[in-house]
Amino acid sequence: MWRRRQCRECKSVFTTHEAIDLSSSLRVSTNGELKPFISDLLFTEVLLALQDRKDCYTESREVTGTIIQELLKSQASPVFTPKQISEVTAGILKRFNQRAWHRYTAEHPSQQA
Repeated sequence: MWRRRQCRECKSVFTTHEAIDLSSSLRVSTNGELKPFISDLLFTEVLLALQDRKDCYTESREVTGTIIQELLKSQASPVFTPKQISEVTAGILKRFNQRAWHRYTAEHPSQQA
């Protein structure tokens, strides 16, 4: 959700964005241990995959948002495995940029045949 606001002192208009704190609502199950889902870790992985793109930071933020939306739609449970996250990430990267997909799958053993 976004809101338009105005500074009381300088009257400048700006936008604020509200977002769900995913680390408090989503979990990652690794070897039976539940850990918080940290979207910054996913962003970093996507950024590394897209590092050769001219606008890699903006594109990584947008792709990360798409991955999170897909994860949230994919199952009713708020618990994901690393493999589920990497499968969704690889699928979205493959559609977005083949080079990034190759780089990502090379770094993730769960994605190698």
